[in-house]
Amino acid sequence: METKKGIVKYFNPSDYHGMITVNGLEKDVYINILEITEDAINLLKGEEVEFEIVDGKIEDSYAANNLKRINNRYTGIVLEYEVGKGKVKCLQNNEEYNLYYKDFVNIEAEPIFEHTRIKIQSGAEIEFDIEDRGVYGESAIKIYYDGRKPLEKFALLPYWESKIAFLAKISPEPWDYLNSDLENRILPVLSNYLFYTFGRLHKEEKLYNEKSIAISETEMTYKNVKSKIKCACFNTGLATAYQEEIFADFIENSNKRTKNDPEWVLKKFCKASDAEMSVFDKPEWANYFRDMDDLSEILYDTTLHHELKYDHILRDKQERFPSALNSLPDSVIKDLLDQGLEKARKRVRRNYKTAVPQYYNGHIQLLLPLSLLSQDKTDLALAVEKEGKRYISRTVLKLEWAYSNARLLAKPDREWLDPVKEIESAELDEIQKSDEEKI
Repeated sequence: METKKGIVKYFNPSDYHGMITVNGLEKDVYINILEITEDAINLLKGEEVEFEIVDGKIEDSYAANNLKRINNRYTGIVLEYEVGKGKVKCLQNNEEYNLYYKDFVNIEAEPIFEHTRIKIQSGAEIEFDIEDRGVYGESAIKIYYDGRKPLEKFALLPYWESKIAFLAKISPEPWDYLNSDLENRILPVLSNYLFYTFGRLHKEEKLYNEKSIAISETEMTYKNVKSKIKCACFNTGLATAYQEEIFADFIENSNKRTKNDPEWVLKKFCKASDAEMSVFDKPEWANYFRDMDDLSEILYDTTLHHELKYDHILRDKQERFPSALNSLPDSVIKDLLDQGLEKARKRVRRNYKTAVPQYYNGHIQLLLPLSLLSQDKTDLALAVEKEGKRYISRTVLKLEWAYSNARLLAKPDREWLDPVKEIESAELDEIQKSDEEKI
């Protein structure tokens, strides 16, 4: 077969194919992901490749076989990423490189402001080249980020809605908090919990070399023929009303077509006593506190100074603040934030449980209640980070977002972040509104 070099015209990793331009050929050359001989998850527009050229399936067309990159790319694990910049640790040489939002190649370039808010969790895998930027150090460039969450890369999730509805039934909690719609998922708090919990387990397995995800074999019967099939499970960290642990049970994906396809398929959620769990050495649930040097950091110290980054907080005013505040000038809202923080600090002095720990972007923060419109109703949650001998807050969260993040660590204390109380309050408001209309 004739070997050719060409330039990638485009490549769509989700559709597994693309086209290559070759000098001297009138038509572009088709490439399928199955013909890439490396572990590449994506080909970049404009990069040079080498391949064997063959006749395509369509008359007078060309296709590429046994494609190789001319220049190898690196892969790495994101250590941190926030407000448009971060760090990645390269798997090939263990070196660390800077990350900047403008160097991502598979995310739309406009508007620039939105780039700074690309959501990438620590532990995510990326593919990149390296460039030395002098005084700014070596940086990752031409970065490709597969936006699927770790659980979506790990397994196909058929009939997801019915399966998590079953999980919600056997693990009774107020999963339908305010009937909110985080990322348009049914039972959003529970969905969010599962995706993040698996992401943490995936990170623990890579960074700490622990078996957070158990692998085994089970016996299946199909058309009266028994056979062995691989299976896997992870500990959801949830429990039944009788405190029996609940696990996610997977079987191997027998229809895997490419190296990008998940290796597993979610079968069901099981209690520890279910027969499916008998083949496993049951793994432990996710540990969010392993990286903490001092567990006292999850307690809010009211003697420390607390600074508010007003420009960051007000940036999200339209999206997150109560609509009644949107028409007020920023100077007035700034004063309300100061007053709300002071009220929250007084509440913490009376009850340390008022400061609720949350897990966000690979770090543990604290959440404080902000009452802006009235004394007896919490409007927002203030996210709090500790920096040296002070606290700093850069953002506020809607209560359903705060509950979702806090639930990753534990069921939040109901002193203020209480879904049942909020739902009852919403129902009372609806009843009152109905009564007023009748009058």
